Amino acid sequence: MKNQSGGTRLLGANTKLDEEPTSANQTEIPPRSQIYLKGLSKSRVGKVQEASQPFRERIEFLSREASALAREIEHLKWLGLGVKPVSVSDGLDFYEEVQRFEISLIVQALKVTHGSQKKAANLLRMNHTTLNSKIKSYHIEW
Repeated sequence: MKNQSGGTRLLGANTKLDEEPTSANQTEIPPRSQIYLKGLSKSRVGKVQEASQPFRERIEFLSREASALAREIEHLKWLGLGVKPVSVSDGLDFYEEVQRFEISLIVQALKVTHGSQKKAANLLRMNHTTLNSKIKSYHIEW
């Protein structure tokens, strides 16, 4: 990008471009790198930018992997609460599965609220007396 004196200036993180950056015209450089790059010649700046491309690709890859891991951790948290995948192809007892799911939701709500039935009932959007009744009938201990 040209400045008013005709020289080339580096783009900051908040600088808006006239066109969408592509791999061919991508010139945005992280702010901390700008101080270092000001002392380099134009050809050296280009080499630094080219070398940073694999780094950017690696960061994007790691970001996608981290998202996948976060989703898997959430799935494993459910398994830790006693919720496990169900196979309908072998047949199952619907009411037993509903009961297991209710128990897992109640236990989770009680853990989040540190045992407060009133707060757990609010989280589950049910009357606290209904929650207390289910805790007693399912013999839930947390």
